This record gives sequence, structure tokens and C-alpha cells, in this order.
Amino acid sequence: MINEAKEHLTQKLSEQYAQNIITIEEYERILKYINIIETKKEISVIEKIIQENSAENTETGTVQNNGLINPWYNLNNKQASIFSWRTTNVKSIQGNGGKYLSLFGTNRIIVDNLPKGKTVIQVHSIFGLTEIVVSKNIKIINKAVPIFSGIFGSNEINKKEELPELYILGTAIFGNITIKRIDE
Repeated sequence: MINEAKEHLTQKLSEQYAQNIITIEEYERILKYINIIETKKEISVIEKIIQENSAENTETGTVQNNGLINPWYNLNNKQASIFSWRTTNVKSIQGNGGKYLSLFGTNRIIVDNLPKGKTVIQVHSIFGLTEIVVSKNIKIINKAVPIFSGIFGSNEINKKEELPELYILGTAIFGNITIKRIDE
């Protein structure tokens, strides 16, 4: 019973982090408390904290969908893969390549035709896999942060001037982000 409640709380907490409701610091702090829960009273305390986080977020005006807070619904170029598989081609709209969430799922992101300049994608892989396939004529700047996970990528750098740049931001928490180069 308590282990099931811990799993449920961990899932809700991961969803809040993936939806930018809480910061990584808050996520880690609350996760530590979840891992040491021993009584039903402690479960109710953590449930209350998680509910308060959601309630605070509704006051800021984020979109609410079926009772869940989800800022992904009001943004352009959003893709979520939850317990599923999705393949997406990146399209840069004024430097924004979109937001991608893999929660117990897999996102395959194909980047092969970007305009010159900087394109930013935000990638969050929580207990999931994100595979980013990039053509050789695009420079990659990877700023994603791994937490109990890995980010794997090609160290190959094309030295040509005036290449499109792909900035990868985000996190991998108990999941992986893999960056692959392809020939065109």
C-alpha cells in the first residue's frame, strides 16, 4: 500500500517537473521525502504539498486540462510522448524548434532542414528516451542536463562558417537523450 502510494506521488511529482510547475531543486527535495515515507500520515503531507503546487500554478494562468496543469497545450511546436512512441520533424519558427516531453515513452526528433541562425529545442526525458537525429550540416550546442541518466552524442563538429545552430536545452531524469548524426 505505501509503496503504491510512493509510486503515485513520484509520478505526480515527475509530471509537475515536466510541466515546469516546480524546479529541479524542488523536485529533488520532495523526491527525497517520498523515498523515506513510512506512514500514511507522511503520504498525506506530501500529497498536500503536490496539490498546493498545482493550485499555485492555476493562479498563474496556465491552461488546465482534465484537472491536470499542462503548459504544453498553450505553446507552439509541442510534442509529448507519454507511454508511447512519436517521431517529429523540427520546424524552426522564429528560432523556436519546440518542446518535447518523453515520460515513460520515446520521442524521435529529426532535425535536417533548419534556417541559418539559432534554433532552440527544449527536451525533457523522464524515465524515457529522446533520440535527436541531426544532419551533418547543422552545428549542435548541447546544454541538456542529465540527472541519474545519460546524454549521448556525437562529438563531431563541422567547422564551416554560417551553419544553422541547434541549441538543445532540457533535462534527462532517469531517462536518456541520444544525439545521432546522419549524412545527407
